[in-house]
Amino acid sequence: MKTQLLLAASLFVSVTASAQSNAYYSKDNKLESNLCVVSANEGFSAARKMAAKHGIYLSRYSKSILCNGQDIRDIAKQQTAAQPAASKVEVFAKDSHQETQLCITALKQGLQPVRKQIGNLNTLKCNGQNVTDFVKRYQNAAI
Repeated sequence: MKTQLLLAASLFVSVTASAQSNAYYSKDNKLESNLCVVSANEGFSAARKMAAKHGIYLSRYSKSILCNGQDIRDIAKQQTAAQPAASKVEVFAKDSHQETQLCITALKQGLQPVRKQIGNLNTLKCNGQNVTDFVKRYQNAAI
């Protein structure tokens, strides 16, 4: 337990952009409401594809559906403009403890080399998480 706490305190993850976009939802199950939600969350093109599957044509150039009194195209534009840039994550080891180095090895080389060294992966915690969850979450991070 002490090792896990020490490891959690010694391995830091730096997130440079942590803003999250708002998620829109529908209070009813009407097709028009769902189209507004898709437009807000995924963009106008996704809403057009969904509408086409139900035989509805959404024009790129003229008003077709209003979402809370606002044109569906404008909803999609606002959400696209409000989306933050992709966040960058950097992972580094603060100390040279064996557990910390195993976590870094797991990120760089995968879980197999770590499994060969310690056997049971469930015994290793990286930043308070199981090593497998840690690797899934930060495998594309800058090291």
